[in-house]
This record gives sequence, C-alpha cells and structure tokens, in this order.
Amino acid sequence: MVSPEEIKIKAARKYKDFLRYEIDLLFGKPEESFFPLTIRADTGNVNDDLLQRQKDLQSLIAKSKNKTGSGYTLELETVQSRRNGEQTSISRILFETKDDFLSFINENKSYKRFYNAIELVKESHLLSNEKICEWSKSHLNDLLSEPESSHYWSDICLCAEWLNKNQDSKLYIREIPLPVHTKFIEQNEKIIQSLTDKAGSPLSFEETFGLRTESDFVRFRSLSTNVLFPFSAINLSECQITIENFKKLDDSFLSQIKNIFIVENKMVYLTFPQVPNSICIWGQGYKVNTLNSIDWFNSKNIYYFGDLDEHGFDILSSYRRYYSNIQSFCMNQSDWINHLQYAVEGKKLDGNQIPQNLTKAEKETFQIIRTSKNNRLEQERISISYIQEKIQNIIEF
Repeated sequence: MVSPEEIKIKAARKYKDFLRYEIDLLFGKPEESFFPLTIRADTGNVNDDLLQRQKDLQSLIAKSKNKTGSGYTLELETVQSRRNGEQTSISRILFETKDDFLSFINENKSYKRFYNAIELVKESHLLSNEKICEWSKSHLNDLLSEPESSHYWSDICLCAEWLNKNQDSKLYIREIPLPVHTKFIEQNEKIIQSLTDKAGSPLSFEETFGLRTESDFVRFRSLSTNVLFPFSAINLSECQITIENFKKLDDSFLSQIKNIFIVENKMVYLTFPQVPNSICIWGQGYKVNTLNSIDWFNSKNIYYFGDLDEHGFDILSSYRRYYSNIQSFCMNQSDWINHLQYAVEGKKLDGNQIPQNLTKAEKETFQIIRTSKNNRLEQERISISYIQEKIQNIIEF
C-alpha cells in the first residue's frame, strides 16, 4: 500500500503541470479544472495480510485531510473480503483544492514567488499577454527560483525596458545608468534578453543591443628586417594592438607587407622563420572572428597554418568565408604522410560535419585524416627546417 511519503513524491511530480494550468488560467485560456487531482497509487488489497494492512491504512488515514483538515483526501468504502471479512478500502486518493495540494508538497512559498513574478512581468507591458503566457511556460525554473532580492523581477523588467529603448548606446554593460548593482545585467543576460524585442537573437548580448565590448587584440610579429613597425622610435619586431587599430594601420607600413602567415600554436608563431616582406599573426584557434573584416588583407597573400586535424580544417574553412584568397600552409597530404609518426588520437567535429570552403586537395586530406585512428598532427611537430623548405616553394626571395 502506498505511504504518505510516496503520495508526496507523486504529487510533487504534478507541480509543474499545475503551474502551466495556472498560467493558462491567468491569461484567460479555457481549461478543465486541475482539481480534484487524483493520485494513482497502490491502495492495497482487502485480502492482504490483515495486521500489516491495518497498520498501513491507519498511517495513511492519520496524515490525510480526513483527519488533519488539509492535504490529500481519501475516499473510503466498506467492502467484504473472503479472507478478512468486512474491510475499509480506499477507492481514490485525491487533492480537492489548490491549497491542499500546495501545503502538502510544501510549495506555498515557491508558488507565491512564481505568481508575483508573472504579475510584475505583466505590469511591465514588455510582452503581450499571449507572449507572456508562452514565456512563462518556458521559464518555469526561473520563475520558481528564489531571487537574490525582493525587487529582482522589477530590476529584470527595468533592464529589459532600458535595452528596448536604447539599442545602440555604445556603452559598456556596467555603464548602463540603472539603479542595479554592477554585475546584475551580466549575471542575468539571458532572462533579461528574453523579455526584450531582441529575444532569440543569435548574436552576443553586446552585439544584439549595440553595447560596447572589451577590444580584441591582435598579436603579430615581423618576419623581415624590411618590415618595420611604425609605433616607436626603436625597431620593434613584435607587438599587440587592438583589432580597431590593426584595421587602420598606416599605408606606409602596409605597403611593406606582401605575405601574411596566420599560425595557431604560440610557439610555432614565436619561432616562425624569417620571410621577406611578411608578418606572422598568432591566430589562437577559433578566435577567427576577430580577424573577419580586415580590408587590407584582400591585397596580400594570406596563408593559414593550423593543426592537421578536423578542427584545423574547420578553422581554415571559417577564414575562407571572409578571405577567399587564403591558402593553407603545411596542411596537405604530403605534409600529413611525412609526419605520420607524430600523429595522435584527437577530437572529431560534432556531428561528423565536413567543413565547407575547402579545395579538392584539402577535402581529400581531411577525409584521410578523418578515417585515421590517429587523426591529429599538432603543428608544433613540424620542424622549422621543414617549414623553411615549404616557404622556399611558395615565396620569391
């Protein structure tokens, strides 16, 4: 026979269904009444062991609304048993009202938070009633969670309203002139955005609302004594500047550059051989989007040197979306074969996807790597002398 504890577990599983019903009720959608709520459970058999049955039944009745005035109700009936004679049987276990249900599963406080939060969102007029109905159902956990302060949802709505009205402020998040603590918006970006006109945007929070972000930096070094950085009286060989400044480098400097090598591994970047009229950029893997709109790249020879693995070719594919003239370097079939002894087992791309924008030769190399057990050759395994030899084949000295 079911115990009071088991009834509580079964009832708690119905809590979110109840909240969805309440949302529909709140926004005027016709629904069948949620109560009485029947709990399907083992109610025992009148022919069970008499002593154990009486003990279980007494415990169940003692904690029911029949005795306590709240909680689950037992509908009882008297039946005749061949083995035990006349017995009290449970025909149904149910909750008659919302108050009975919430008090029994100890969710009165969470329900109050849930209800008050929805009321605040309604009063903000950020969304239509129909959208609030959908939004509430998809954010049940947020509505149920205990907020960090009593004005949490008011602050959420305040931030969403400001972002709707100021969608290109060019401010840092912490500069937004609202009476919330400095990290509030950063910590609640998803829930705030969900209440704005830009809900569902695939862009970052800052990009979506025209906010300012910390500048990305480009680290690069000269590969030639005839490529001199114009930033100092001393002859710098390496520097790191913001992407905004990198895009606007002086023409007198850019005219010295014919070749650009984008290298993923830091040590390979630092030890990359000298090449006339060339610079080397530390690519840093999937930070490819940092370099996605450099106009002066289009007038240069660009070479990408990544790991010989699925992700290396995926990064190459990403660069080629922006620069159709980019060429792979040390990433062809012969480079793979010449260094097979250094290959190790590596991660595959999610979903077994094949990167777009690869040449026929690159696709063939990609497929050879994909079907190999040891499917990753780290670029630092390729010697400087080998790199120098490859450079001789593509660059006019």
